[in-house]
Amino acid sequence: MGATLSQFKNRPDPFVVPPNGRNTMYPPKRPTEEPAETSIRTMVIGSIVVAVLCAAALMATSPMLPMAWDEGNSILRAEQIPDRWQYTTASEGHPAFYGMVIAAGDRVGSYFLSPLDSARLGPIVLFAVAAGAMFFRMWKEFSLVGAVGAVAALMLMPRMFAHAHFASFDGPLVSCWILTWALFMLPASTPKRRWIVQVLWGIALGMTLSCKATGWIAPVPFICWALIYRNRYAIGTVLLGLPVALLTFVGLNPPIWDAPLAGMQTFFNLNLGRADQEGLNISTYFLGRMYNLDHSLPWYNTLLWTGISVPLGILLLSLVGLCTSIKRFRADGYGMLLVLNWAVLMVVRALPGVPPHDGIRLFLPCFAFLAALAGVGCAVVFARAEELWQKALTLAVIGLLLVTGAGSVWYYAPNWLSYYNLAIGGLPGATKMGMEPTYYWDALDGDVLDWLHENTAEDEKVKFGSSSPENLELMRRWGTLNRETADRAPGNFRWYVIQHRPSGLFPADHWLIKNVEPKYRTSLLDVPLVEVYDYADYQKSLRETK
Repeated sequence: MGATLSQFKNRPDPFVVPPNGRNTMYPPKRPTEEPAETSIRTMVIGSIVVAVLCAAALMATSPMLPMAWDEGNSILRAEQIPDRWQYTTASEGHPAFYGMVIAAGDRVGSYFLSPLDSARLGPIVLFAVAAGAMFFRMWKEFSLVGAVGAVAALMLMPRMFAHAHFASFDGPLVSCWILTWALFMLPASTPKRRWIVQVLWGIALGMTLSCKATGWIAPVPFICWALIYRNRYAIGTVLLGLPVALLTFVGLNPPIWDAPLAGMQTFFNLNLGRADQEGLNISTYFLGRMYNLDHSLPWYNTLLWTGISVPLGILLLSLVGLCTSIKRFRADGYGMLLVLNWAVLMVVRALPGVPPHDGIRLFLPCFAFLAALAGVGCAVVFARAEELWQKALTLAVIGLLLVTGAGSVWYYAPNWLSYYNLAIGGLPGATKMGMEPTYYWDALDGDVLDWLHENTAEDEKVKFGSSSPENLELMRRWGTLNRETADRAPGNFRWYVIQHRPSGLFPADHWLIKNVEPKYRTSLLDVPLVEVYDYADYQKSLRETK
């Protein structure tokens, strides 16, 4: 079933190369070790089952989750593949692989799913595969309890659960980063075949680089780990895998095929020069103050976000895993690999000049490895139980801690991006502390749209404040929004719709919220998320705020 952490104490450190230079991390197996082979087969079967269950859970809940802000733009770009590639050297410079994932899923899903669920199919399947890979590697390196705990934590963080659905770039980025970690130092059938695993690691890393510019930070923890532990297999993996990753990036980004070096330069210029691009210096509201690229978030923002946006039970288990991995950094090198992957974006997001918007979205991969550390915590706690009754009690305690996540996913559905834990008083407490209650238009659900359709004549229009024009275009095309929204379209506006994202509100919006009672409101825990105002009141607010 895989070794528990307690068993690591009685065997040589598997991550440190001894003085004679021979790598003993994965000693050769004896021909008679048939149980180990059977165990690997069992792990693979279990991982496939986990992947299928995760995919089923995400697909089942996708219809209840409204289209999020970046999905419209991502879907429209993916629709142009392969005739046109609006990636890498265009717009803000997002690389192309996430678009390929969306396009591939949409080609298959369009036969049996709604348009939005069809576009989400590719990212959901990729995330499910990554969850299965996490289950396999956690089981192999720690224990079955650790593997179950890690995947449960991954799926029961409300904000992670939401992003795992979206036809956008953050979910695929997380998935590819998990796959990169799962393939690193994976033992081959024979030492001579390690190069195959190393090449696969490089391909997975190249996929990570090709999901989002943030993915270019992914090599850092693996390079650091290889240098810290001076493991020849790890160093060889990095030396072979990095060139493979670069070749994979070029192969997955057709816009730079004609001139790879110039294309790469344009790619980095676009991604590192967002302050100079119109509309990309996006603000965020954090503890009652506005921040953007010109006014950086305080250094502790990642720690605070982690402390208030993860269910407390999962957070406690991850702290156990984190502290144990650091304490046993020599004997438990694989735990430190998780720590390094968790820490790298935590540090980068805390640096001055880094984009600050959208809650935890811009350092979302950290939370995948926080889930893995929660799995380590589960393994540690369970390994300390010796008697049968102690093991049963320990499993019950672990289950109760994970249930805090399950309860949060159920209670906040489908507004998982509005989740805050009890440490800050939930969503009401976070709002009082000056945090954004919502930011991705994910509260524009079926109830809001039904009300608009019922209360808007066919020759009348609806105006949305700070909305995504691509989202509105697709919602009109798919029939989920049956009223005109464009200024140039015929008819008069009847309603004005806003979401309660402080960083996206105009002065007129603030005046409306303060002085006018909305005609319709959707709330969570008595905190407004989306409000509908009479358009005449909106016009009055424009006059009052000139």
